[in-house]
Amino acid sequence: MAVDYICDTCGGSEVSRDAWAAWDTEQQLWVLGAAFDYAYCHDCDEETNLVEVDLQTREPTAG
Repeated sequence: MAVDYICDTCGGSEVSRDAWAAWDTEQQLWVLGAAFDYAYCHDCDEETNLVEVDLQTREPTAG
């Protein structure tokens, strides 16, 4: 099942999370190391909680 993440406040999907990445010399790319709890919505310009929704139905998942 494909999912999307939306803002708990406005329902917007232009959201991001704080994270860190490490350089992988063999793959020659940045590899995600960890994603933190802090989330931000660029639609309502506020800190938010993310809601995982089914990409097709837009209904919240159990995830």
